[in-house]
Amino acid sequence: MAKREDEFYTLLKRVAQEMVSAAEEYVYIMQSFPESGARIPRMKVYETTIDEMVADIMKRLYTSFITPFDREDISNLALSMDDVVDLMEVVCTRLDLFQMDHMRPEAVEMAELTLKAMQELKHMIDLLPRYKKDENVMQHAIVVSRIEDGADRVYQNALRRLFSEEDAGKEIVTWLRIFDRMENCLNACDKVAGVVRSVVMKSA
Repeated sequence: MAKREDEFYTLLKRVAQEMVSAAEEYVYIMQSFPESGARIPRMKVYETTIDEMVADIMKRLYTSFITPFDREDISNLALSMDDVVDLMEVVCTRLDLFQMDHMRPEAVEMAELTLKAMQELKHMIDLLPRYKKDENVMQHAIVVSRIEDGADRVYQNALRRLFSEEDAGKEIVTWLRIFDRMENCLNACDKVAGVVRSVVMKSA
């Protein structure tokens, strides 16, 4: 009979799946904005759902005697995953709060890179139960870091173009805030991968 999967792996996989769904919505909003503005509240639903899922992990964590790996690492992993979705929701909310009426191509590109990073994170989390034997866990974590590096270049190009436009005016401040949070979101993806890289290295 197959060994039953540890509950923490199962819970983390569910969070990862929900994160991918949130990232798909994030990309849709960016690609179709401003027509997609009415869908921005959906990001809050994802953010709340994942908050509750992570809170459940934390509750179980502090009442469990045995965990599949260090409980501090599980805590850091779950909270870091939560941060990613929080930041996606913040970005979308800013579009509404700042009353933006158009989208910049770099913002779409950064959102698409976020989805790619999230898909790699999901593959990584799906393989996490085999992290001591499967090299692909580390490989997916490394790919996330590469995606984040690529996003840094997009971010820099976005700011360079923003500040070079003579008619940007007051938009500079608003777009700067949005781009900063989009970059923070990608950094948060790499932080999730970083926690797993640390877990793998501890077992080496």
